[in-house]
Amino acid sequence: MPQKINVLDNGYVALVDSMGGDKAVIEGARRCYMSEPQGDEADAKLIRYLIAKDHGTPFEHAYFRFDVKCPIFVARQWIRHRIGTYNEMSLRYCLAKRDFYTPGDLAGEVLVKYKKTINDAFDAYEAIVASGVKREQARGVLPLSLYTLYYWTVNARSLMNFLKLRLDKAAQPEIREYAKALLEIFR
Repeated sequence: MPQKINVLDNGYVALVDSMGGDKAVIEGARRCYMSEPQGDEADAKLIRYLIAKDHGTPFEHAYFRFDVKCPIFVARQWIRHRIGTYNEMSLRYCLAKRDFYTPGDLAGEVLVKYKKTINDAFDAYEAIVASGVKREQARGVLPLSLYTLYYWTVNARSLMNFLKLRLDKAAQPEIREYAKALLEIFR
């Protein structure tokens, strides 16, 4: 079952578990009308009908758990969708790794300055931790481009809403790349 798709320069999304699936969606929809199962073809037609008519509640019976690695600034956009459950790696307890996102369109002096600034921040972080300051305080100097790890559990209806919003051309390109990967897994 695990399907992992690399995103950006060092991130990914991976489906690690699911529950319910199409069967749960169909059962939820059929309960609304107290109708009986009518076979695979009718079930597929019912799912297409539910999507076309934006009848979303039956999709709340199917769940997905994703393993996500993304830059912190992407994660902060992601969690604005209060539609799932998150468990993120804690930099209060874990030592930060020198693992950060570098936009692919940076070049020349701008790229050098970008990387130097981030590496200087990591140097400061490591020195602060080495001096005995707690990680939870030292983490304040870390950049938003730092990669974070978390699990995201979401029902299918909420996932479809997330995809609708984050695949839009107005969404920031980085989170749009994650949405494309999620859509590929969801399909």
